[in-house]
Amino acid sequence: MTTKNIKNQGFTLVELLIVIVIIAILTVVSLVAYNGLQNQAKTSAAKSAADAVAKKAELYNTAKSSYPTNLSVLTNTADSGEPYYLDANTVKAPTGGSLAAGTAPTEANTVEYAPCTGNKGAKVKYYNFSKDTVEERTIGTGC
Repeated sequence: MTTKNIKNQGFTLVELLIVIVIIAILTVVSLVAYNGLQNQAKTSAAKSAADAVAKKAELYNTAKSSYPTNLSVLTNTADSGEPYYLDANTVKAPTGGSLAAGTAPTEANTVEYAPCTGNKGAKVKYYNFSKDTVEERTIGTGC
């Protein structure tokens, strides 16, 4: 073997460092994208749970001529045969009583339900994990 052939075998330190930096950049970009997708999925689940509560509250209003006073009225197992019954595993009430922006709940299906004055409507709140905010949906006409 000649000296020229021995020199051309293998990679230089600079080439190896460039490859390592490119791999690191690709890893960071993929992790950021993955976290964004997770937050979108959690937000979608939270919005779906809030929509379920809103629909069941509307059914309750149709059956009883008033909106439920709290979330536990909809999840009462004694009413499991009623059309407004909502399985307790579908939604969770927030620990501490209310949702707060910047403080994400542990479960995506955490929904806050608050009837309006005069019981002619209600507000359903859920946590948007993508924006770190609490979003609200109003049902009925009394709010």
